[in-house]
Amino acid sequence: MAAKPDKDEAANMDELHEIRVRRDSPTQGMRDAFLELKNKLSDRIREELRLTGDIDHPAQLRSYAHDRIDALLEEQGIVANRSERRQLLEAIVAELIHPPS
Repeated sequence: MAAKPDKDEAANMDELHEIRVRRDSPTQGMRDAFLELKNKLSDRIREELRLTGDIDHPAQLRSYAHDRIDALLEEQGIVANRSERRQLLEAIVAELIHPPS
């Protein structure tokens, strides 16, 4: 039978939970920066697609967007980790497939 955590252990667990929540909850400024970057990249990719018009399948769109995001980030000197790039890709592809009204 597991022992009940004492008050110190419970306080430490609560503190750890709070740290995790803060870490996983982006601040307003970080979220705004992400949205600004996503919108800038999405606009560039949408304009390129409008000019070329040669991608009409979602799988092709995803591959194209992936390559362009990497290239555009590099062009602008923006460093993003794998998770951030994946979030950008998912958000941009979703917006390209289902544009906001």
